[in-house]
Amino acid sequence: MKYCQRCGRKVTEQTQNCPHCGIKQENPTEVESKHCKKCDQLIPVNANYCSHCGADQAFFYYEQSKPEKTEPTTQTVIEPKITKSSEQTVALPKNESIHPGLIVSTKLMIHDLFSISKRIGRADYWWGFLGLNLMSVAAGIIIGVILSLTQMFDPSLTDSLYRLLLSGWLAFIYITITTAQVRRLHDCEWSAWLIFAKFIFIVGDVFIIYAMLQPQATAKAKYTFQEKKHPN
Repeated sequence: MKYCQRCGRKVTEQTQNCPHCGIKQENPTEVESKHCKKCDQLIPVNANYCSHCGADQAFFYYEQSKPEKTEPTTQTVIEPKITKSSEQTVALPKNESIHPGLIVSTKLMIHDLFSISKRIGRADYWWGFLGLNLMSVAAGIIIGVILSLTQMFDPSLTDSLYRLLLSGWLAFIYITITTAQVRRLHDCEWSAWLIFAKFIFIVGDVFIIYAMLQPQATAKAKYTFQEKKHPN
């Protein structure tokens, strides 16, 4: 079965002249030819219809392009890199004590007598400082009573005992307050070496008071309220 080159109707393969329109069916190999716009087969150049597929040559035919298969893209979530500085940013409470006060802060200051590798909050420091001064008043009374009793029983020991008790108490107070001041400098994220400024006459005392009044800083968080362990 083939199609008439002029009217496009179906005719048999052996048909030389179309029974419908009477047009002779030419052989494309014997005359000038062209390719069908649809099936691309060879047909006579004057053919109105393709003898192979019956397509009207007055129209243009386009193959429906199949949509390209796109592989599903997997979204890769880029996790932010944790830098050393971001690891160091720690949310710290203002003080080690939950509720800073005269007794609890004084106990904390005495407990950390020899500790300098941590922090102490501003409220804990000043409550502890007040507590140590009140303890000094009580210690002065107790030392006075002891010296009075010593004077009654053995006056020769009074002077030596006075020097011993006073020196011991002052050393305790001085060490406790100085190490607390170092921890307070850590809490402000100031250099601990600034503690040596306290040995400057008058100016050092003013500087220490100013430093102890500074608020907490947590930009680096090199020190926390826990004792910093040094690697072996």
